[in-house]
Amino acid sequence: MTDHKNQPLISIIVPTYERSSLLTRALDSIYAQTWKNIEVVVADDNIPGSRWEEETRRMLEPYMQRADFLYVKTAGRTGGGAARNLAIRQCHGDYVAFLDDDDRYLPDKLERQVRFMQEYELDGSYHDVRWFDENERQVEYRSMDYTKDYSPEGLLKAHILHSIAPTAIYMFRRDQLLETEGFGEVPSGQDFILMLRCIEKRMKMRYLEGAYVIQYLHGGKRISLGDNKVKGENMLYELKHQYFPLLTKDERTYVKFRHYAVLAFSSMRSGKLLRAGKYALMTVGSSPLYCAKEAVRYFRSKFRRK
Repeated sequence: MTDHKNQPLISIIVPTYERSSLLTRALDSIYAQTWKNIEVVVADDNIPGSRWEEETRRMLEPYMQRADFLYVKTAGRTGGGAARNLAIRQCHGDYVAFLDDDDRYLPDKLERQVRFMQEYELDGSYHDVRWFDENERQVEYRSMDYTKDYSPEGLLKAHILHSIAPTAIYMFRRDQLLETEGFGEVPSGQDFILMLRCIEKRMKMRYLEGAYVIQYLHGGKRISLGDNKVKGENMLYELKHQYFPLLTKDERTYVKFRHYAVLAFSSMRSGKLLRAGKYALMTVGSSPLYCAKEAVRYFRSKFRRK
């Protein structure tokens, strides 16, 4: 039998805010991993003294008895980026991975990813993601196979064009991560900024084929929806503009198309139908060809499996 204490330690950071009812599913999926040398780090971003903090701490009581569990308390409502950054500084792992409090890992996520990183001597890695609705039906399979060029230049172009995200697909060596400024401490797009910083630091990173995390689309609060998403996406679009000299004219058109498409989709999911309609028209107007291509890709992805 393998002595898991001789394996590298992986810290899994789970920021939580007003979602104690879903947190158990996320934590149980981590403890069900085939890779056993782990440190589970919950970064509680609830407002101190609030009922949400009380409910979260009550739900966490059984986990707090474990030696492989670390509870980190933020100042409250600092945001996902700041909460993760605080946890990165306080955790102890050789490697760091992430999971949102309303999502879950598949059982071999950590083992496949850390062994992949060891094989290629990587500083970071990322993989595909599956999106489910509340009835456990797949809504989308999002492949991250955007480039075969894993040089900093190749990764940068892939990231500007497509966004190598979300957070739960990442794994990094902690010592390398600490040499960056970490996640963006902004309302939306924290993961985009982190990956951008890692690429610009010239970390050695590669894509691992396969989806090892399930993210859920549901009616509860998500910082990735609503006005925060609109502000965040506009901020990211301005950031991407700085890299337009590296892109062809057609690639710049694609970035603009994606910008409006994201705004249309997030507005629709937030119930802002007039705003969604406006952005949908802007999406089609920016590139009817890309609109048709992406529609085909999206509907095919609903039926793709791991």
